[in-house]
Amino acid sequence: MLIFLHGSDGYRLKENVDTIVDAYNKKHKSGMSHYRFDLGPVRGKTPPEAASADYAFKASRTSNGMEWDKNYSNFESALKSVSFFDEAKLIIVKNPFSAGRALSNKLASLTGDLEVTADKKTVLVFVENRTEKELKKTDKDLFDFLTVKPNLIRTINYLEGTKLSNWVRGKFKENGQSISPPVAGLLIDRVGNESWALANEISKLCNYSTRIARYECAHTNAVSSRSITSEDVELLVSRKEDDSIFDLVDAVGSQNKAKAFEMLYRLTNSGHDPHYLLVMLVYHFENLLSVSDGSTPKYLHPFVARKAASQARKFSKEGLLSKFNHLAELDVASKNGLVNLEDALYNFVVV
Repeated sequence: MLIFLHGSDGYRLKENVDTIVDAYNKKHKSGMSHYRFDLGPVRGKTPPEAASADYAFKASRTSNGMEWDKNYSNFESALKSVSFFDEAKLIIVKNPFSAGRALSNKLASLTGDLEVTADKKTVLVFVENRTEKELKKTDKDLFDFLTVKPNLIRTINYLEGTKLSNWVRGKFKENGQSISPPVAGLLIDRVGNESWALANEISKLCNYSTRIARYECAHTNAVSSRSITSEDVELLVSRKEDDSIFDLVDAVGSQNKAKAFEMLYRLTNSGHDPHYLLVMLVYHFENLLSVSDGSTPKYLHPFVARKAASQARKFSKEGLLSKFNHLAELDVASKNGLVNLEDALYNFVVV
């Protein structure tokens, strides 16, 4: 079986791949016949050099602990190999169109010769984060080969309108939260339809709403249930052009105290709410904690995860927990009127 996933929406492409992998893992427990390959170019190398069979480099670790193999000869061996324990093989190949025409022709010939389409014991998944127009321009022959029947083809481009709103509301539901269509529309208006960015903001809003519910429950002794509100979105989600807040959290995460102090001064003097800055810092340290053990949460964009992992290494695990707990204490103290939050944030970024 050959499956071809392509389109502009990288996050939803990843969701589709994860769904295929999860279904495979439930049926085949050993994981011995599951392979991942990335035929994209190595940084600083042209596609033909990157795709050379004798060229391999250390792959980046994926969210489930497996690594992306960059060696084409290993892909060829996996395709020809006999499955362990009579299991079906699952072979995922990213960026086949980046490998250069010579290699893509070889790849098409290889899969054709092995009759992968008719082989029920082999599931070969090709993944490209580009549009049909871009792929045809890059290598029309390979595109035609991958889209011929009976291959399973799914085009995954950015959503718009009601479909995008329903997807956003579905992501909140997955996290045990609810959001009305108007509030979902406000979130989309602020963020746009880029799904990685939306997923990060949805995670932030869900974490915030959970903390508020726990706080209310602790102080009223009653079960607290709440929906995401427009006030939450306006407090937590900056518009796309507001990059200075990210400069602040990056400076704090990089332990650049002078830059952090400067950015905090600029933000507070331009009228930014200290509570919003606090929430952004809390969210950032949650991300640092989540990657500190080497794992990558599904909601984090790979670029964000790599940057967070780099910053997390500047702290000990105890140091990260101490910073996070300090911010949580400021949150409670400020709501009870026990501290001047703006002054407390200045102390936090320079300590």
